[in-house]
Amino acid sequence: MVRRTAIWTGALLLAAIPAAAQDRETKVRNDRQQIENDAKWIYNDLEQGLRIAKNEGKPLLVVLRCIP
Repeated sequence: MVRRTAIWTGALLLAAIPAAAQDRETKVRNDRQQIENDAKWIYNDLEQGLRIAKNEGKPLLVVLRCIP
């Protein structure tokens, strides 16, 4: 029983490796595309963010991201 559980656990872990093995470029492109398509975020335009925050009287959150 223990051996069968270990084999199934190993098989599941091996199956998960290709999903986690994206290269950095793919992660960056997918992440950027997702954020750019979301209307509530301003991507890569600090001046626009500052202008909108000032006009609306709201604080500005600046996120500097690094995708490993």
